[in-house]
Amino acid sequence: MGAVRTFTTTVSGAISALCLGSAAAAQGAPPPSLDVTLKPHAEGQAVDYVGVRLAVQAPDAKPGEAFLRLPMVFASVETARYHAADITVVDQAGHVPLVQKDDPVDPSNFMYFRRWEVSRPTVGDVTVSYRAPAQAYRPKLGSGPPFDLRPEAGGLNGAGVSFMALPDTSTPYSIHLQWDLADMPAGSRGAWSLGEGEVRTVGPVDLLAHSYYMAGPMRSYPAPSSGPFAIYWLGEPPFDAQAVAAWTQKAHTAIAGFFGEPEKPYRVFFRKNPYPGAGGAGLINSFMSGFSDTPAPTADSMRGHLAHEIVHNWTGSLSGPNGIVSWYGEGMAEYYDPVLTWRAGLITTDEFLNDVNKRAQSYYGNAMNTAPASEIAAKFWSDTRVRKLPYDRGSFYLTTIDAEIRAKSGGKRKLDDLTFAMLNRQKRGLSYDTDAWLELVTAELGPQAKLEFEAMMAGKLVVPLTGAFGPCFKRETVPYRIFELGFDSASLTASPRRVKGLVPGSAAEKAGVRNGDEITIAVVLDAIQGDADAELTIHLERAGQPLEITYLPRGKTVEGYRWTRVANVPDTACGI
Repeated sequence: MGAVRTFTTTVSGAISALCLGSAAAAQGAPPPSLDVTLKPHAEGQAVDYVGVRLAVQAPDAKPGEAFLRLPMVFASVETARYHAADITVVDQAGHVPLVQKDDPVDPSNFMYFRRWEVSRPTVGDVTVSYRAPAQAYRPKLGSGPPFDLRPEAGGLNGAGVSFMALPDTSTPYSIHLQWDLADMPAGSRGAWSLGEGEVRTVGPVDLLAHSYYMAGPMRSYPAPSSGPFAIYWLGEPPFDAQAVAAWTQKAHTAIAGFFGEPEKPYRVFFRKNPYPGAGGAGLINSFMSGFSDTPAPTADSMRGHLAHEIVHNWTGSLSGPNGIVSWYGEGMAEYYDPVLTWRAGLITTDEFLNDVNKRAQSYYGNAMNTAPASEIAAKFWSDTRVRKLPYDRGSFYLTTIDAEIRAKSGGKRKLDDLTFAMLNRQKRGLSYDTDAWLELVTAELGPQAKLEFEAMMAGKLVVPLTGAFGPCFKRETVPYRIFELGFDSASLTASPRRVKGLVPGSAAEKAGVRNGDEITIAVVLDAIQGDADAELTIHLERAGQPLEITYLPRGKTVEGYRWTRVANVPDTACGI
């Protein structure tokens, strides 16, 4: 399951709540209009830029006040980074020059903005226009989400946060987005997170920033796309896209039905990565699912992370700093994606058990599994072991809570009841944060629940009871070889990427990796961490000579846990 989801889905959950609140607030009086036109331009067979035009109703912008903004970097991904001269602003009095100002650099490459002010007060309605360059690949500053605006198979795709300079305000607009596809191949279509073609909605500009966009000769499922669910892609993916899309639609139906909102919209965008590995990014009511030809994903391997992201569409993330609260958002998605698809009959009991044990391998075989939550944010983008903790730790903690609730209530209540209570708080405009969770869980289980939570956050290993996953499974103690890259993981995100901190006696050293070697192709580790037998192939350059080294990234043996099938208990008796 792609680790980049942690940050992006946290953002999309918070923005979703903001959008709902802003839309409700706007019902008293019509908000000002913001008309957005996107016009992709193709040079030969490839799109080279997108013309962006914003028509802003009477913004009344003044010198000294920020008028437009665009992140300089977003979760380690560099954006278009326009200069003032790249943006044309015209009002009823003519051209409006811009003054450019940058926020202080965020040393963690999390997010900071470039902002533009007007040099004189604007008069009446204002038109803003600029060209967003579409590049084959914009290198990331770290292990960030694939948000960059990129040409693909005669079309293009990317996240708004990487190329859309937008009004610097949180007030709601009446947003009208449309595509001008006159320069695109015949039959081209345009879609974004909130719909295909011309779309009208109400909300803040973050709806546009935290959405995903795709245009060109794309295909979709269903075809033509209609209703609350759709999947889009360009070209021919190296997996059965139709089969994945059909299964994902069933998963969406089951998950949306569980949360009581069967008509809530959701869209998935498949995107080919120009580097090895998969991953993806969650945005408003949508998910961008990345893939590569090497290794080519299978239809089965695509299912779990798509169901995970659909769950995020409801549970979102708690309010609070990333790392501290990500146990909830990622833990909820990791818990519910196999549980709900298992309940719906979309995966078998054996597939559910396999999912549990992959997570156990990743968690109990992680040398960083006792790191406190307070340390996660600082190492999130540079160390996959830390990045995986909110997923694994959060899901096992929630499994434990579910088992305790079922035991105390004699099976009359379960985690579902707390999940719905949290969502009900959010819908009523109440706090959706750690304090809210602790209030509910201690009311359910008593004061001990708070101590259990604090221990989990401090890094105590979470070990669900033997029957925590239902009567069909029992826990057993097993040895795990810990995941060990063999050198400092920060080497993978440095610029240039050079091996440092080589561990003496590690599998990497024994295979021939040396300090100072340049890593020439990005390395993806998340799936390998959960597979004890998965080897890592690393492409290097040493003294001008290319090298390809393969090894098993495992170190010392530690004690851990896994679950096995209980004999003589039929599938009909399974379930949680």
